[in-house]
Amino acid sequence: MSVCRRPIRGVVFSGVGEGEFYVSIYGREFRRVLGLVPYPGTLNVRVIEDDLEEYKRCIAAVKPKIVPPPRLEGVKLAHVKAYPSIIGGIKAWIVRPDITVYKEDVAEFVSDKYLRGALNLEDGDIVEFEVLESWEE
Repeated sequence: MSVCRRPIRGVVFSGVGEGEFYVSIYGREFRRVLGLVPYPGTLNVRVIEDDLEEYKRCIAAVKPKIVPPPRLEGVKLAHVKAYPSIIGGIKAWIVRPDITVYKEDVAEFVSDKYLRGALNLEDGDIVEFEVLESWEE
C-alpha cells in the first residue's frame, strides 16, 4: 500500500557513474536483506520541486530496511536505507546510502530489472513512482 497521497514525479538523469560499482559491492547484502538479485546499476530520478515535500513525507512515513555495508579492506562504506517502491508498475527499492553525493531530491532505484530498458527511459523523461509501506502481502 502506498504511503504517498499521490504519485511522485521526477526526471530521469544519468548519475556520476558509480551505481554499477556500488550495486555490485552491495549485491550480496541486497539479496540477503531485500530479497532481490539487483541489476548492476541504479536508475536516478530527480524529484521535481513541486513534489519534493510530498516525497520527503512519504520517505519519513516508512521504516526502511537497513542494508549493512560489506567489509572490504581499505574501503569506507556505509549503511544503505532501502524503501519499497513501485515505478512504472515495476517493484523496486529506493536506496539512500548514508554516504552519497546526491541531495535529498534524488531517488536512486535498484531492481532486479534494467529499469531504463524495461520502462524505455532516457535522460529527461518524466516518471512517476510511489513509496510503499512494505512488500509483505
